[in-house]
Order: sequence, then C-alpha cells, then structure tokens
Amino acid sequence: MKIIILDDHKIFGESLQNILLESDDINICDFVSDVGEFYNKIEAKAYDICLLDINLDKSSGFEVLKDLRTKKKGFKILILSSYTNPIYKKKALDLGAAGYISKSIDSKSLIEKICQINDGLLTCDENLIENPLTKREEEVLKALLTGETNTQIAKDLFISERTLYHHIENIYEKLGVENKVELYGKALELGYVDPV
Repeated sequence: MKIIILDDHKIFGESLQNILLESDDINICDFVSDVGEFYNKIEAKAYDICLLDINLDKSSGFEVLKDLRTKKKGFKILILSSYTNPIYKKKALDLGAAGYISKSIDSKSLIEKICQINDGLLTCDENLIENPLTKREEEVLKALLTGETNTQIAKDLFISERTLYHHIENIYEKLGVENKVELYGKALELGYVDPV
C-alpha cells in the first residue's frame, strides 16, 4: 500500500510515517507538511491512501478535500484529526472522505483502519451524531457569527425579523447557550465554525 500524509505538525507526521513504514502492509509512506508540496507529490506519484489533517497551516483540510474531489485522484482520503466533533465528521464524509479517525487512536488500530479503508470498507471511529440544527437554523447561526445586525441578517436571508428571532430562540435552546459569546464557543466546539 502507498500512503501520503499531509499534516502541518512535523514531529507528529514524521513519527507517524516511521510507524506506518514498520507495517508489512505499507511499502511507501511519504510525509509532507506543506499543501503546495503535497500537490506536487500527488501529481508525481500514485498513492492508495491519503491521511489528511483538518487544521493545516495556511489552509483547511476541508478545502483540500473539496479540491481533491474535483481533481478525482485515484486514492482514498482518511481524515486523521484531533477534532472529534460530529459536525466535522459529517462534513468530511459529505465531502468524500472515506473515513474519519481521531489522532488519539493507537498505531495498531490505525493501521487496521487504513487497511479496511484500502479494502473498500467505510469506517469512522465513532457513530456520527445527528446535527441538532435544521439547515435554516445553521444558516442563521453562521450569519449571527458574522456580527451583522439582526435586521441585515433577516434581509440577507429573505425572512422577517420575527421569523429570525424565532430561529435564534430555537438555536439558543438547542445548543444550551444564553448569549452570543457562549454561542460562538459552542459553535466552535461543535464544528459549525471551521478552524482557523
């Protein structure tokens, strides 16, 4: 199996590369910490699996995932991240990732999961939790976090201010928050806000 790792933490990436190369199932494992170098590597070489982090320097793993989906490369993408919230997992799978695994996994289990994905089995380290917000509530939440006034948000979303207040009330109740500061913290924790 041929693997490429894209992770901006060099010590983690190099350590993982060495661990994976000890497996009899893996004959090539390249590690890159730079997105540009990653694209150069995948143009020059064929891989079976890509291990991709979500939080990258100067980029997001989600952006790379979207881009790879349009390029239609022949390898499967496995998200390996310290973020364990259900929204990120769902987003990654919706964008075409073959699996989502927490970085807290032990090396033996990781290799097993990589082999399962290579064999065509979809896998996640935990069951996905349903998104508590409706699609419209999610739009309202994201708009609230921009700092725009409620009047402007209502106008942008083509809804009345009364309807907007109803959505805000539902969002606060579902997420168990009292104000915008708590809302931002909860949105970040649950994955409604992409990591910077």
